[in-house]
Amino acid sequence: MTIEDRLQQLIEALDISVLEFARKLGERRGEKIYHILHGRMKPRFDTLQKILMVFPQVNGDWLLRGEGLMFRTLNPSPTAAITTEERLRNMEFLLFQLNERMALLQQTNDQLRDEVAELKERVTTKAG
Repeated sequence: MTIEDRLQQLIEALDISVLEFARKLGERRGEKIYHILHGRMKPRFDTLQKILMVFPQVNGDWLLRGEGLMFRTLNPSPTAAITTEERLRNMEFLLFQLNERMALLQQTNDQLRDEVAELKERVTTKAG
């Protein structure tokens, strides 16, 4: 999953528009974010840093590398608590990632099985 995909998922999970997301980052218009989302430009370090400062609940490892959950658990307080809806989104995303990994493992397993079958056939052919 690309960083553009993760940003799109984040905006959807925050349930805000791209323009509202951009404005929270200090942008007057949403063009920069739209360009990033459509792959016309990569997010710069300062943009990623702003995202993590403006949305402290966002897991930096997830945003940068796609590792872990979208939202991190913060110290429990009324203003920083992760909502049940955010936790459900995290679980849905985690299940999505697990399904992708399972599919990749299944594909690798199938390839290995085919290679073993070919090797067995070669050994049988050479022995006979």
